[in-house]
Amino acid sequence: MRRTVLVAVTIAGVALPLAAGTALATAKDSRTSSNGFEIEIDPELDAKFGPRPVNAVRAAAIITQRFPGARVLEAELDERNGGPIWEMEFALNGREREADVDAVTGAILGSGSSSDEDEDDDD
Repeated sequence: MRRTVLVAVTIAGVALPLAAGTALATAKDSRTSSNGFEIEIDPELDAKFGPRPVNAVRAAAIITQRFPGARVLEAELDERNGGPIWEMEFALNGREREADVDAVTGAILGSGSSSDEDEDDDD
């Protein structure tokens, strides 16, 4: 008999209930924000960290404030040193870049280009 698992995914502070098979535990939930970027949230990490002071939309605002002219493409919930972070991908001046934003404090933990040749560029 197949069991159904109910999971609540929190996006921008709103819990969205999901019903899916048991394979959901290893899946990622992917949504598009109202700001036009993709948000990926692993249900296990979402459950582990619960509500975070800095959601994906706030993390995107932090990125665009730090990098004027940036357009956020994707936010993915991940973990670093036992705490939640947002891995942010964004376009700036025609190049794709990445930065990690602490999901508790909002601090930018690191940034760089997503291409191998530009890894040393941090602004």
